Amino acid sequence: MADREEQAPAPDEAVGAPGAGPVGAAALPEGATPPPPAQPVPADPPGRSPADYHESSLWRWRGTSSLVVGLLFAVLGLLFVAGAQAFRGGDVLDNARPADLVQILDSLEQENDRLRQEQLRLQAELGVLTSGTSEQALAAAERRLEALEVLAGTEPVRGPGIRMVIRDPQGVLGANDLLDAVQELRDAGAESIEVAQQRVVVDTWFSDPPEGESGVLISGELRGSPYTVLAIGDPQTLATAMEIPGGVADSVRTAGAQFELDRRDELDITATVPLGTPDYAEPAGR
Repeated sequence: MADREEQAPAPDEAVGAPGAGPVGAAALPEGATPPPPAQPVPADPPGRSPADYHESSLWRWRGTSSLVVGLLFAVLGLLFVAGAQAFRGGDVLDNARPADLVQILDSLEQENDRLRQEQLRLQAELGVLTSGTSEQALAAAERRLEALEVLAGTEPVRGPGIRMVIRDPQGVLGANDLLDAVQELRDAGAESIEVAQQRVVVDTWFSDPPEGESGVLISGELRGSPYTVLAIGDPQTLATAMEIPGGVADSVRTAGAQFELDRRDELDITATVPLGTPDYAEPAGR
């Protein structure tokens, strides 16, 4: 076994012996210049903290520059959202029939004319109140009072409009269906509305009745089929708003109820609501 034992290296050949150089390093030829020793990484200068690095790169964007960049990003975001909404709205118009587009355009033109006339009337009324005599101011105030009585529903009204009858013998319609009809009429410019002998004003509400009862609650009053709806305004515009494809008429008929509409040159709305006294609101000028 002594023959199999490896002999220990001589002292001159021991690993790490003086003059042998680093472990595993090749011996340098005679006359060669040894490489320079590795330089240690310099430490941070005294007094420099990690927070000082925030002063470089993007952390230097502050003050007026950062404000301008933030505004630019905000404007780009708004433009993106507006473009997306316009794109979605364009899809609806692209899928509409030419006849529907003509009706929509006519309705918009009529609404613009109505608003323009209202603007001229208010400007003329303002001129009378600011430069006219006391008699003229009193007459203008009386006309304004009459208009407010019509809008508040405290007085009967008469004028052109439409009359609708919705028959629902099976009870397939609910409060939301009548509310949709009222909202569409308002959007089309109806000045006064009556539903099932109930005057519709700013605080009118619709609700489904308790379970086991049929009909619709209108401001707490139970009303049943048929529902007669009267609306005063431009008959053509109101009728178009009701009969547009996918509108109130289509929804009622699709649900299984019956829908009738006729235009009237003169229509009477006799239902009124009592004039209430506000508990909290008052004119801001007082």
